[in-house]
Amino acid sequence: MSVARIISTPRLTLRAPEAGDLGAYTAYCASDRSQYVGGPYNAVQAFDKLAAMIGHWSLRGFGRYVITHDTQPVGHVGPLQMDDSHAPEMTWTLWDGAHEGQGFASEAADAVRQHLLDEQHWPELIIRIMPDNTASRRLAEKLGAKLSDDAAPHWMPNAVTYWLRRGEAA
Repeated sequence: MSVARIISTPRLTLRAPEAGDLGAYTAYCASDRSQYVGGPYNAVQAFDKLAAMIGHWSLRGFGRYVITHDTQPVGHVGPLQMDDSHAPEMTWTLWDGAHEGQGFASEAADAVRQHLLDEQHWPELIIRIMPDNTASRRLAEKLGAKLSDDAAPHWMPNAVTYWLRRGEAA
């Protein structure tokens, strides 16, 4: 399977992460916005997390994309697969609240969903969301994901689980 390293939408470019994203990513990690993924994190932890995002592409041949608008990084979206015995996990995050309410996360997540499920024929993606993250839960449902009673992973024990399956998009 060949996964695109760049996906374009009418307003956004989704691309593999790169070293130049570190400043914006570090600011996100230090902010309260990272609370739903275990943060806030210090600069060393942010460096480690971005390095892992970059390395994921080498290890798996796919990974999370950095969402760019007008060439500026505004978030990330896409699959994470730490354990290849399970379906990849679909993720998304806007790095700064100034980018909320513009449809960036929705547009980016739908583009990745189309590429990975519709075009690449992956059968499914899993989505893990903290229960009180209502914006992400709404987006999962907008994408066509269905809430499941699957147990949350040990590293995110309070998360709710959604499944996004090919052919079930909203």
